[in-house]
Amino acid sequence: MAAPSTAPLAPNRLLTRWQLLRTSRRWQRGLRLTASYIVLLIGAMFMLFPMLWMISASFKPGWQIFTQPPIWIPQHWEEVRAGSTNRMFPLWRVPVDGQMETVMELGVRRYTTVINADLLQQVQTVPANALSDAFAAAVDGLTLNVREWFADGETRRVVALARGEGDTLIVADVADVRPAAQRLPLDVVNAGGRASFEIGGISFRGREIVTDEASLRVIPIGPESQLTVVGSPEIAAAAILVPSERVRDAGFIDVDKTELRLVTVDGMEGDFIPLVTESWQPVIDEEEFNAHAFVAPRSRLSAAGPVQINNVEVQGATYTAEDGASYPVIILISGTTQSAVISPEHATTLHLAQLGGLTSARGAQIARIPYRVQDGYSEGSTVLSVALVGEPRQMALIVPAWVVDEAFDVPPEALERAMYPRLRLDGYREALQTKVGESYFTTFFRNSFVLVALNTIGHVLSCVVVGYAFARLRAPGKNFFFLVLLSTMMLPYPVTLVPVYEIFRDLGMVNTLWPLFLRSFFGNAFLIFMLRQFFTTIPRELEEAARIDGADTLQIIRHVIVPLSKPAVATVVIFTFWWTWNSFLEPFIYLSSPELFPVSVGLNFFRDQYGAIFYDRLIAASVLSMAPMIVLFFLAQRYFIEGIQLTGMKG
Repeated sequence: MAAPSTAPLAPNRLLTRWQLLRTSRRWQRGLRLTASYIVLLIGAMFMLFPMLWMISASFKPGWQIFTQPPIWIPQHWEEVRAGSTNRMFPLWRVPVDGQMETVMELGVRRYTTVINADLLQQVQTVPANALSDAFAAAVDGLTLNVREWFADGETRRVVALARGEGDTLIVADVADVRPAAQRLPLDVVNAGGRASFEIGGISFRGREIVTDEASLRVIPIGPESQLTVVGSPEIAAAAILVPSERVRDAGFIDVDKTELRLVTVDGMEGDFIPLVTESWQPVIDEEEFNAHAFVAPRSRLSAAGPVQINNVEVQGATYTAEDGASYPVIILISGTTQSAVISPEHATTLHLAQLGGLTSARGAQIARIPYRVQDGYSEGSTVLSVALVGEPRQMALIVPAWVVDEAFDVPPEALERAMYPRLRLDGYREALQTKVGESYFTTFFRNSFVLVALNTIGHVLSCVVVGYAFARLRAPGKNFFFLVLLSTMMLPYPVTLVPVYEIFRDLGMVNTLWPLFLRSFFGNAFLIFMLRQFFTTIPRELEEAARIDGADTLQIIRHVIVPLSKPAVATVVIFTFWWTWNSFLEPFIYLSSPELFPVSVGLNFFRDQYGAIFYDRLIAASVLSMAPMIVLFFLAQRYFIEGIQLTGMKG
């Protein structure tokens, strides 16, 4: 009887599901593709990160661009307007009873640690070299300058109170100091009278602070600290702008959990709390200035005196015209023999602006009287150019004391900016509306597009014809001349810069656009080489068929070669656009008038014409300048890649 067959089990029954998945070709292919995409993504990030950072930075205000730690997502810092002025106060968030509360800064107070002489009993004199260096230590919530003293086999923590005789220090144990130590406002301590007293038979010099309740003898020991006084954002709505010389100190006032400085104002009733004192500048809309301001000889102006226009104190006078008529004017810019003036009814935009926001003003003139103009000046959502008139003056923002009913101190490190994500378009608007050397950025774009169009036409016309000649026409010495053409690619551009410049100078074309596009109509060695290589891949039979139909050489180029060479011609267009748009050295050398600058030179001039660099505007302008190149590449990338691939297939 035959034995039963023992056929082996199928291989799949011996493998687990994980083993089957791991050995499948589909899984292995997916793994390879995933690894490839990860490597490509990492490599692409190194290329894309600078561009993505620039695009992100263009939507940020200037202060956010280089902050540490970085702010990756554009944020808007919440602000509140100070009364009817254009002054904005940034808002902060602080923890209050476990919740975040939005506040505005009202000022700062400096504090110092003092010792109540009446509560300290034990002190002693110790050689200075027996003590360690002082270090700040928190003791029951109070910061003290503590030293270590090794004596009698143990280390004691002490606080130095004063210097003794010779090289000694008078110290007290931390345990004895803590009940007598307290933190007081530095201005309160400094306002106390000087006093001398004894503790444990040792003489001390300190301060005697007299209050309504009692007299306090203290020894200031430090360290000093600074706390920020904050309050409700609604306080800013009551802010008033007044000349600082009218402000008088009136001591301090207790407000909620802190003290605030109190002032009075000449000509105004009541007490006020100062918010900030800073320089302000009278300004007027440049369009109104150019339309209505005129130059008046000093001999036709009466003696100047202060007048109020739109709550701005300026110098006014009476102007006598040649026909004998007299009428009041405002002196905007005062000169030695003549002044720029304007009638009060035409000074509707005269107001005060923070001097800190006018640091990029450019110079201008009206009948040889110099003045300054701030381009891209922002007032809310409005961006305009303003003329700086008159002289800067110190102004104080104050609020009535009765408005501030809640205020408290917080450590500066506890303040957190009140921000929320928002794309800011102000950088783009200000970049386009900022005047750069009597021109706007849109002028630079127009010039660049004009140069791109002319260079593109020149390269396409010349390079197609010459490339076809080298690819198809039979002529003795053709290959030699082709080698000569290629050898010109080896010449560094600076070698030919001086002779070419002299040629255009002798032709009278310097400071015109001619030198920047004229040479494109005489070909380009690289583009001719690329087109010649592409034309050699086109079958000759197509040309022969066209010739049989009666077409001449130019008709063959137009109706046969060019339609079949769209990828190569598109590559010529892209390269020409790229070279022309990014060209900096040639325009910088040949052009001196800002109204002729292309984008590349305009960006550099945009940066250099001001004493300070406004990075938000500069980066926004840079993003605008690279946008056409990005758009062109994505629209024509298929032709570009195809043209590069087919260029070297034959020849």
